[in-house]
Amino acid sequence: MGSQLNAEAPLETDVLVVGGGPVGMFAALRLSQLGQPCIIVEQNSHTTIHPKMEYSSHRTMEIYRRIGLLDQVRPKGVPENYGFTELFSTGIGGPNLNVAQIGRPSPTDLRKFWADSNNGSHPLEPHMRQSQIIFEAILKQIIQKEPLIQSYWGYAFQSLVEDDDSVLSTICDPSGNPISIKSRYIIGCDGAGSKVRSSANIQSPREPLNLAYVHFRSSDKAKIQVYGDFWHMTILTGAVIVAQDEVDTYTLHRMIPPGADYEIGDPVKFINETMGGIGGHSDIKVDEIIVTGKWQADMSIASSFRSEKGRVFLAGDAAHQLTPAGGHGMNSGIQDAYDLTWKLVAVLNGWGGDNLLDSYSKERRPVAELNTAMVHKGVAEVVIPWTTKGHELGFDKIIARTEEGQVARDVLRDAILPGHWMHEQDGTVMGYRYNGSPIVIADMSSPEPPTSITQYFPSTWPGARAPHVFLSDGKTSIFDVYGPDFSIVDFTAAGESSQRFATVAKGLGIPITAVHVPQERHCRAIWERDVVLVRPDGFVAWRCQPGGAGSSDEEIRSILLRATGKLSSNAV
Repeated sequence: MGSQLNAEAPLETDVLVVGGGPVGMFAALRLSQLGQPCIIVEQNSHTTIHPKMEYSSHRTMEIYRRIGLLDQVRPKGVPENYGFTELFSTGIGGPNLNVAQIGRPSPTDLRKFWADSNNGSHPLEPHMRQSQIIFEAILKQIIQKEPLIQSYWGYAFQSLVEDDDSVLSTICDPSGNPISIKSRYIIGCDGAGSKVRSSANIQSPREPLNLAYVHFRSSDKAKIQVYGDFWHMTILTGAVIVAQDEVDTYTLHRMIPPGADYEIGDPVKFINETMGGIGGHSDIKVDEIIVTGKWQADMSIASSFRSEKGRVFLAGDAAHQLTPAGGHGMNSGIQDAYDLTWKLVAVLNGWGGDNLLDSYSKERRPVAELNTAMVHKGVAEVVIPWTTKGHELGFDKIIARTEEGQVARDVLRDAILPGHWMHEQDGTVMGYRYNGSPIVIADMSSPEPPTSITQYFPSTWPGARAPHVFLSDGKTSIFDVYGPDFSIVDFTAAGESSQRFATVAKGLGIPITAVHVPQERHCRAIWERDVVLVRPDGFVAWRCQPGGAGSSDEEIRSILLRATGKLSSNAV
């Protein structure tokens, strides 16, 4: 619920969330769903009006479904019958041409294909096109109704002092008056220029790329989408236009040369000059300029996602910044928060140990490194070939309606199409694994499954996301029968292992749900083992040995203590 702070009455809370963007609000919501009160502060008085993220990945949509957010978010996205087509053109003004097209199926088509195959290699939920403007507004409405969340809008974080037991933060109210908040933990979700990060002395070197944008409405769809419907259209002169809603809302981004002091000036002129491309100005009718601005697409990863004293955590852009290539930015942040929140709640409730909190940075930072590598690869294999090859061939030749012009366009197309993978990263999005995590019990009996950028290989290898499989009724996912915390999934006939896990867990105070599904032989074949321990975030903590489901009570105890961070990796 929205509130006002009294400067004369310092607040105390277990968890302070700094930053009311999508990651911060998601973290606060997830904490409240897990029964944990928290405070969230945001320096702005309202959610964003700027067109930032417009893509939620398969994995992110699975998470939304898992926490009950899907039905509030999906209906306000681009309708599922629209695909994710990318166009590469010379512009839409004068004698311009569409050079290449990468078509992708719609979520509607994906659902049917995935249900028919049901081989574990696909996500439960397809990705979604939705502006961050819409998503943040939805989240704010939700968190302000949550009784366990105190939200303060227009309150700016200034600094923190961390000791072994708590963190004392200084916040300024809308009038600039300093207020103190004492918390046991802080989650810094305050963006690329994070004051939480700098206050905690966590380093994050940055590599900025500057862009200008205009977010606008136009009913001139026939001119803007002259080459057909698109999600993104990249223009050879260094711009990208995003179709935000398949109705009349668009965002046009243009790269600014390094060091240039660029101002948009007349936004309508900016639109028509940029959209015109090589062939000259376009004549798009602009109905409304919603907002204009400049932004930096940074490339950076914080040196750690947890402070040295252990009470300050970073998530989202405060922890890692990526250019939009591949769509990893906000999605990574949501997954950060999903990983961190259950661990914080476990520790605050007494059944999680410090290794659980230490695992956050050890699990999520390598994922940020992987995503950064994918962005660098995308720039090297898609963005640079598109622009450099265009200049090498010559703009006049590329738009010439001649045989020589067609040859030039074919060469340019051949340079672009191999980069189709950049927005087809199922392997990157769903296949990352928390290898080396202190709370994952490694499987020494079998080799690690293969990895791929575009293909997800289903496996219950410890540290991997457990595969989604529809059960024998054809409509219930194995995900849907998980409990709210740990789940011990048991495919054996007797179900003795899951019951023993439940009994030992009860004695340790660890919340666990026994999922006994002996009849699900198809799912068992994909899951590879008879007994699998799944964490609250859907990742595998442990699995039994091939052909053997039996574990002694002492072994089960060690497994559970390791998975909850109360036992070191040397103990199992």
